[in-house]
Amino acid sequence: MKKFASITLLIITLLFLASCTNSKKADIVTTMFPQYDFARQIVGDKMTVSLLIPPGAEIHDYEATSRDIVAIKESKLFIFTSLEIDPWIKDETKIGGENTIVLNLSTVYELVEHDDHDEHLGHLTKLSYQLAEDDHDHEEENRIHYWTDPTTAMQLIEAILEKIIEIDPENASFYTANAHAYIEELEEIHHEMSEYLEDYEDSTIYFAGHNALGAFAARYHLHIVSLFTDFKPDADLTSAELISFVNQVKSANTNFLFIEELVEPKAANKIKSELAKDNFELTLLVLHGYHNITKAEMEEGVTYSSLLQMNFDHLKLVLNSTSV
Repeated sequence: MKKFASITLLIITLLFLASCTNSKKADIVTTMFPQYDFARQIVGDKMTVSLLIPPGAEIHDYEATSRDIVAIKESKLFIFTSLEIDPWIKDETKIGGENTIVLNLSTVYELVEHDDHDEHLGHLTKLSYQLAEDDHDHEEENRIHYWTDPTTAMQLIEAILEKIIEIDPENASFYTANAHAYIEELEEIHHEMSEYLEDYEDSTIYFAGHNALGAFAARYHLHIVSLFTDFKPDADLTSAELISFVNQVKSANTNFLFIEELVEPKAANKIKSELAKDNFELTLLVLHGYHNITKAEMEEGVTYSSLLQMNFDHLKLVLNSTSV
């Protein structure tokens, strides 16, 4: 009986090892959509890039599996967002394998000066600056969700490019050309947004989600009134919260309310229903935080750039309507 059990265990072990050997290892492993997109844009077909979080999944609910940890240790480059966004990473010095380069993106950028709507970023001007004393909370929000600022995203691409070249120096010119082409694409949208939003400086928009777009708002001089300070995807509104937010939307005389991606707009629908009682129509639009995309969007080839353009299109629709 013991001999039979030992043979069975041996067979199971061999099958497991065979499946591990046959499964294709990713050269680059990432934890969130932005760095996944940046890496795949840079490497093209020269390397494989994987995203740990499944399409459509909520990043705040994600916990790495043992299989994910194996994938990280077998990769050449592991890119993660931050220890706050990826709390399952207890020690970044031990998460990778012997030959894995680990890149914590939250450590590789500096704030870019908010100048008078720069004509073209070209070489990014980096400036660390101190916010006003009463803006420390906003500074913290902006720091945590740093990737929502496109000028920061451009720096992230450069940082990822540097590590990819370290892995594969022979194809440095190929990777550099791809990275710079993508940066130029983002620069073009950023430049267009900066020029357009100059006429709407300090405009207020309403967002029925958690405050994850502070860095984006600061870049383009917008005020975002968020329903939730913290992440509460399935939160139940108190009567006081509901009435307060409904009154703010009505006072602003806006017919648009932004919602976040991949989250059932439970709170937004409550607000919409409440306003409908006063014959006040409200349209819900996504203001994407780039955390992740759906399976359908993944198949369609959605990118950080296309999401940035979508956000811009939605902002134009709302701001044009409000200014009429």
